[in-house]
Amino acid sequence: MDKEKRSKIIWGITGSGYLIKESIDLMKELQKKYSIDFTVILSTQGVVVAKWYRQWLYLKETIQKVQVEKTPNNPFLAGPLQTGEYKMLIVCPLSANSAAKIAYGIADTLITNCVAQTIKGGVPVYLNPSDQEDKPIETYRPSGEKLILKIREVELENIERLKKMDGITLFSDLNGIKRIILAQIESD
Repeated sequence: MDKEKRSKIIWGITGSGYLIKESIDLMKELQKKYSIDFTVILSTQGVVVAKWYRQWLYLKETIQKVQVEKTPNNPFLAGPLQTGEYKMLIVCPLSANSAAKIAYGIADTLITNCVAQTIKGGVPVYLNPSDQEDKPIETYRPSGEKLILKIREVELENIERLKKMDGITLFSDLNGIKRIILAQIESD
């Protein structure tokens, strides 16, 4: 398929280890089976966490276009997102810090700025916050050991704010985002 006909999607990664490897696995699977052109953008803390979880090299080997935040507008992706050059913006994992910023309209990082500008342009935004259930979540340490995290009330309040925002859809697992991406491919 022509490069112009490929579904172009930006996938953001913030400073949370929750589902980071699984997210890369999903992008790898979808790239192999379908005509998808992923650009992955990482916040500065997303890079720190990807390296801590030993996923940085895997990400760089899997995805051809990996860009790291220098400023909220560098690399410049907010404009191309806003104008529909990309079909959607996905952020997974979305840290509690980035979720709070988005919920309160703070756009001072590459990913929070991209979310704000993408919504303004009417392009869909899909978020998978790491802290969205009122029960503890099971995740893993970089060593592979299980880690149980308690979710704070303030994080749940931010999730409720995000649910009410126009242009944002939350998902709680990667199957949901896979369905959304496959539906986009079908409509292209």
